[in-house]
Amino acid sequence: MKKTVLILAVEDDYHAHAIQALLRKRGHDAHIVDTGLFPTELQLSQGGPGAAEVRLNGRPLHDYHSIWWRRVRFPVPSDELEGEERRFAFSECRDALWGGLRSAGIPIYNDPEAEQRADRKPYQLKLAHECGLRIPDTLITTSPAEVREFRSRHGQIIYKTFNATDVAVTDTRPLLDEDLSDLWRLKYAPAIFQEFVPLGRDYRVTIVEDDVFAAEIEITRDDARFDWRNDLAYRSRPAELPGPVAEGLRELRRRLGLSSGSADFRLGPDGEFYFFELNPSGQFLFLDIRAGLDIAPRFCEMLTQ
Repeated sequence: MKKTVLILAVEDDYHAHAIQALLRKRGHDAHIVDTGLFPTELQLSQGGPGAAEVRLNGRPLHDYHSIWWRRVRFPVPSDELEGEERRFAFSECRDALWGGLRSAGIPIYNDPEAEQRADRKPYQLKLAHECGLRIPDTLITTSPAEVREFRSRHGQIIYKTFNATDVAVTDTRPLLDEDLSDLWRLKYAPAIFQEFVPLGRDYRVTIVEDDVFAAEIEITRDDARFDWRNDLAYRSRPAELPGPVAEGLRELRRRLGLSSGSADFRLGPDGEFYFFELNPSGQFLFLDIRAGLDIAPRFCEMLTQ
């Protein structure tokens, strides 16, 4: 039976278009909607008994089999509004839109509230540890003194941000001697510091429900040993995680309440698999393209099950 999926993503999201095309090839359909266009170009209405009837641009949401919460933008109020009026309009639009999507009563992958919780890195690391995954010794702080002591204890450490930004590249970097004089900047915002795990092998892993798709990442540049994404010429091949590591990742997904996510691991020279982080809406198509995995078909199965 033909099923239609609502994909919430920005218009130029490659993953959204790829999954839309694959769903259509399989006899289904998908519509891509950018929630950032609400309320100026995207319309929402909700009413009926118990306010259960929700329409998006005039189409009943119950026409859709499921919703893929891909890369969702917050509503953008009219430029005619400024200051407190604009902030108020934003909160009204957000609550109406998110509440309306939830009221439709159809599955959402990932659940937006679960995804929001999972994006909290300190909480994610705590749960990962409880699920039996090995994480590097970690310090989250605004104290330069604590960072210096942490570095003294471990010798070499790395630092990274909680979130990505359009202002600058936010890759994982080593904390060098010349960086110590800049630690005063922590008074503006905390950062994540971790012991450096020497490179054995890097792994990018996508989990869709309980199916685990792993790829080994082989870098070609030594300066990418802190973050393989800095090596555009990296090589990738299918791989398997040890059973306990894969089961720990499954348990982490379940405890976070997610349907899917993309995780980064590193196998250290000590033979231990270290969990770095899990991105609820992480990129995965490059693993299909460069490592020959079949993650996209599994996503389609999830969205139409």
